[in-house]
Amino acid sequence: MDGPNGSSGRCSSGWPSFWLSVVFVAASGVLNGLILPALPTAFFNGGTDPCIGEAHDSPACKAALSRGSRIGSNFTLLGSICVFIASPFIALCCDRLGRKPMMVLGQIANLVAVLSLLAVDVLGISLYIYFCLSIVVASFCGQVVFFLWIADRTTPEQRVAFFATLAAAMDVEQIVTPLASLVASKRNCLILSALLSLLAVVVTTFGMPESISETQRRSFSAAARPSRLLQLGILVNKKFRGLTVLMLISNSVHAGCGSVFMFYLKAHFGADVKDVAPIIFLNGISNLCVQVFVVKHLARCFSVRGIILLGYFFGALNCLIISFVPNFHDLYVLALTSGLGVIFSPAIQAIYMNSVGPSEMGQVQGAVNSLMTLTGGLGPVIFSRLLVLFQDRGIYWTPYMLTVVSNIFCSLAVAFMKLPEKAEDDSLNVQLECSA
Repeated sequence: MDGPNGSSGRCSSGWPSFWLSVVFVAASGVLNGLILPALPTAFFNGGTDPCIGEAHDSPACKAALSRGSRIGSNFTLLGSICVFIASPFIALCCDRLGRKPMMVLGQIANLVAVLSLLAVDVLGISLYIYFCLSIVVASFCGQVVFFLWIADRTTPEQRVAFFATLAAAMDVEQIVTPLASLVASKRNCLILSALLSLLAVVVTTFGMPESISETQRRSFSAAARPSRLLQLGILVNKKFRGLTVLMLISNSVHAGCGSVFMFYLKAHFGADVKDVAPIIFLNGISNLCVQVFVVKHLARCFSVRGIILLGYFFGALNCLIISFVPNFHDLYVLALTSGLGVIFSPAIQAIYMNSVGPSEMGQVQGAVNSLMTLTGGLGPVIFSRLLVLFQDRGIYWTPYMLTVVSNIFCSLAVAFMKLPEKAEDDSLNVQLECSA
């Protein structure tokens, strides 16, 4: 079936460039995330990393980790707030100026941010420059533009499959980029990240067509409706109130766990990028397999309530493994369980979408994305504070035990919660399979 603009498949005109752009941008982001924990510890310690090897227990390492994680989480929260505020305006600009110009501008901003991170390592410029630029990059809401470009070039029947492919494309980089970090130095990883960002700009500029025509573009005044700019109200009405609290808690702790993972391994085991990269690689394989092969079968065997409970169980199990394994290499067991620990999120999102009519889906999806953005900033701030607070006492696992307690609480809530009407219809299975 042809899409609205003549696109009949994932590899038709413009699509290969689109998928390459997605993978390049996501891969650059993962490389930056792998390298970033090493730069603050060196930056706040006069240019030398005090956490290498056995020195990870030294006061200098603890002080540098504390300051780096605290400042980084503050900028993450600020970036999330900016994304929350900017999302409707970026969508408005996409309607007025087109999808492609906004995508190119966001990728240029990303390239400048990556170059600034490289300059921190090579020239010793202030790390705060990168933090500030990263907020600018986040404010361009690149994922929102990706979704809009896909929606323009597909029919309603095609979009579910294409959105699932987008999720898979953004997961592939978790498999590829850690392999690069195994053979490359910190500086070479940053150079590779900059090259990937540059390739994304080139591919998007010269390989991707605009997805909407001049006649489809709307004026700013027509696009800037209050109902479009203020979306969260729908999530706090009676039907969704309990579900919204559940998502607020569970997504916050999930984002917090991910944000302190590298700092935790560095503080507790003295692990560097090359040590962690194989684990990231195997976890990426696990997540991809769960998304592509497992979730659809689970959706047929369990109710949506069961899927959420299963996700909370494995999420808590993953945190227990991280907290109490005696040796760093024992963390490889996460490859068996990590993918199942995140399936609660698409299940909750599917409940939202299954509980409203077609006319409300856009508003609900926008509100859910805004909520996830807020939790993505709130969780890192809380968890970085906990890591700093308890590291002097040698209790590094406090953030992960908080997640275990949170998952138990959320599981009890789900077990006794009355879900919205139609939340467990058969149609949910299709949505759930493609949301993961």
